[in-house]
Amino acid sequence: MMSGKKAANGFLAVGSGLILIAVILLTVIEQCVFDLSFFRSEYAKLDTVSVTGMPEKDLMVTTAELLTYIRGDKANLEIRAEIKGQERQVFNQREIVHMADVQRLYLNTRMARNAGLAVLLLLLILLRVSSGKKYFRSWAGGFLAAAVLFLCVFGTVGIAVSQDFQVFWDSFHDLLFTNDLWLLDPKTDILIQMVPEHFFFDLVVRILAFFGSAVLMLAFVAAGIRIIYQKV
Repeated sequence: MMSGKKAANGFLAVGSGLILIAVILLTVIEQCVFDLSFFRSEYAKLDTVSVTGMPEKDLMVTTAELLTYIRGDKANLEIRAEIKGQERQVFNQREIVHMADVQRLYLNTRMARNAGLAVLLLLLILLRVSSGKKYFRSWAGGFLAAAVLFLCVFGTVGIAVSQDFQVFWDSFHDLLFTNDLWLLDPKTDILIQMVPEHFFFDLVVRILAFFGSAVLMLAFVAAGIRIIYQKV
């Protein structure tokens, strides 16, 4: 009976740890992706104004509207701006359809993150009821086990990113999209001129760094809890 209860506590603790870390990851991705200051610094670094032929003001307004669209707060991508001295529609039909796919991906991810928060709360309540006085120690142990698993996985991702980012990035798109609309022409398509491969390399590195730091900090907290409650 006790072994069954211990197994249930372990399942609840590790499960809550995995979901918490997944929620952290999705939140970090969201914060990094929608950080306009990051776009501004990358545009300066990559000389995006010259590449696109757009004045900086138009470039930043276009970026802000693009992010608003991805969030689902803008009905379409009908955005006009000055490009190489002429006012025109910024994105062509292929880019617009691809960004509709990106919007759906983001909205589904956000829904999954919010559902994860609800499941996390439920698991923590069940763990509290099941483990009693050992609640904090049980949670900390489960989180540490989940953290080791996630950090191993993302360490592998980090190695893949550093060794051959293009293979990683192409595989990422093949996994998430059912079409090839993400294959854009950097000579003609403004979207890929705004956010080329190097932009995404910097973005992925930033996400991995923030996510890894957050998980490590929580792991230290969990380790401290294990020490404090080791006799419980």
